[in-house]
Amino acid sequence: MPFRRLIVRQYYVRLAWGLLAGLLPMVLGISISIWQTMSGVTQDAQQRLLHAQYMFDRTLDNAELAASAVMGSAGKPCLEVMQGLRDQVATVPDVRSVNLTEGETIYCTSLYGPVKGEIDLDDYVEGRLDLMRGNPVTPKRPLIVYRQEAGKHSVLVGVDGYYLLNILDMMSRNSPIGLVVGPQMLLRDSQLTDQLLTPGTDGYLEQVSSKYPFKVVTALSNRDYVAHLWDYSKVSLILYPLLSLLFGCWVFWLTGRAASPAQELKRALAHQEFIPYLQPVVTGEDAHWSGCEVLMRWQHPRQGMISPDRFIPMAEECGLIVPMTRSLMKQVREQFAGRVHILPKGFHFGFNISASHCKDLSLVEDCRDFIDAFKANPIKLVLELTERELIVADETTDRLFAELHALGVFIAIDDFGTGHSSLAYLQAFQVDFLKIDQSFVGMIGSDALSSHIVENVVDLATRLELQLVAEGVENEQQAAYLQAHKVTFQQGYFYGRPMPMTDFISQLTPR
Repeated sequence: MPFRRLIVRQYYVRLAWGLLAGLLPMVLGISISIWQTMSGVTQDAQQRLLHAQYMFDRTLDNAELAASAVMGSAGKPCLEVMQGLRDQVATVPDVRSVNLTEGETIYCTSLYGPVKGEIDLDDYVEGRLDLMRGNPVTPKRPLIVYRQEAGKHSVLVGVDGYYLLNILDMMSRNSPIGLVVGPQMLLRDSQLTDQLLTPGTDGYLEQVSSKYPFKVVTALSNRDYVAHLWDYSKVSLILYPLLSLLFGCWVFWLTGRAASPAQELKRALAHQEFIPYLQPVVTGEDAHWSGCEVLMRWQHPRQGMISPDRFIPMAEECGLIVPMTRSLMKQVREQFAGRVHILPKGFHFGFNISASHCKDLSLVEDCRDFIDAFKANPIKLVLELTERELIVADETTDRLFAELHALGVFIAIDDFGTGHSSLAYLQAFQVDFLKIDQSFVGMIGSDALSSHIVENVVDLATRLELQLVAEGVENEQQAAYLQAHKVTFQQGYFYGRPMPMTDFISQLTPR
């Protein structure tokens, strides 16, 4: 069934909205957590690099201090200055050895005194720093040598790798930090490698010293981000999915919650869910289709087709019946205006109006637009006054009905004989049609009283020169009775049920 499929479709739409709403806070929350994690990890790594660079600078500052203290001894005999070299090793922090050179030859050391050894000046980055795997005294312990020159002489200050590794170990909490001097990089596990981290490496960060030719580097990995995310955002990782589930369920419930009647009617009007159904009206003489009554139906997306008695009273209370009728007239006009050639001559369209339509003159413009659309084959427009609300005769209604009659609109009293206002309408307004209520027509042949009422209504209409329409004709006996009593028009299931406009057109065309 189409409406069942529509209901299923609505359910899946609600489900989709619920899932989307549920995913939104989770995606947003996780995105924020990831952004905070990436920012936090990067900021933490940059701070560690900055701190490590500062500590290496301070260590090399001590080496520079020791070198400057003995620079005046460069070129002098070793035995004269050896004690001064040893004093620097003993008093200056981080310094392990102090050596004097001439050219590329070491001639005096704080450890051995006079020696003769060779150095390669190309090993010194910018002629100042050399990161070494070890020396003859500690061949397996890396060290860094600071060089300060004065002419052909220079001072070499060795810094024990213990101090370097201590800094690296302290600063390498998550991602390992490396000390890079020229082509060599020292890691905290005493590994000295020429496999440098380069700016193209994923997660690469560096901090370059402005005082000495070295830099400290690191490379952030996915494991660093995951560890930081779990350490600092584990509550959020649990909370966001829970909030998403609750939010998604709330949206699913909210989209399925029924709105107030007025809101639902406004929504339906905006989506053009109120559609016209047409019931044929035939001539009493030969049962020829001479017109139709336009009835309103609500094609609800979830509840299916809703009968007018369930929503028309509410529409009148909410003040929406006027725009709903206007929409109905527009739909009929657009459907039939291009097919005027299939309509019988003098074909009439009947629309129900209530007291709300009589409070201003906008109904005149709606009727004028409707009539003007059928100039190629003029039709008759009939407005049927309903009994749900009492139409009060005043200056506005007098002017309204006068302008409607001037326009050529016919006025009918619907369900005549059942409401308290029918006779009052005959006195107050210029009426053209009386519609005999189906409750009287239905009792023809079985209830003598109803037959008398029908005869009296016929007699009244004849005396007032009004045309009659009998509603609710369901069998041949009723049709024959009404025909015999010269009832002008008949309407009911015997001639046709209310139907969509397309079905009405398809049945009207052969006729």
